[in-house]
Amino acid sequence: MASPGAWADRAIDTVLGLVGRVEQTPREEVAGAGRWLVVTVYRHPDEVRTAVDGSGPLSRMRNEIEVTVRAAPGDKGAELAARPTAPDGGSVDLRRAVRAALRETKSIIECGEVVEPSRPGSSHPGPAGQVPRAVTNRAWGEGRL
Repeated sequence: MASPGAWADRAIDTVLGLVGRVEQTPREEVAGAGRWLVVTVYRHPDEVRTAVDGSGPLSRMRNEIEVTVRAAPGDKGAELAARPTAPDGGSVDLRRAVRAALRETKSIIECGEVVEPSRPGSSHPGPAGQVPRAVTNRAWGEGRL
């Protein structure tokens, strides 16, 4: 019998197959590897710089990433940007970790805590409950910021 995690991975692959998976060529992957990941934080840029320089998710990755803070267009807060410093842009896992760290940092600065979906996503102990939990956990490091 397959483990609930394997069921969850199969379900995610099935959904991606139904909605259409966007395949990238190796050249597109390399071109996107060194790109900046950016979030807009609704705070003054000086507040964001102070928060980022202190302890937090991005501070723990300081030796692996480059971080900048600048004023957002239209005086809408600050843009917090990060990218891996590795010459090849870092691994997929590192980019996911940077995305998650940016989201967590934005949440901490704006709300004072990391805002997450209510727990548990499903109380079902079997595969039917594992699928929503696996999708929620995986989504934190993927998608738009």
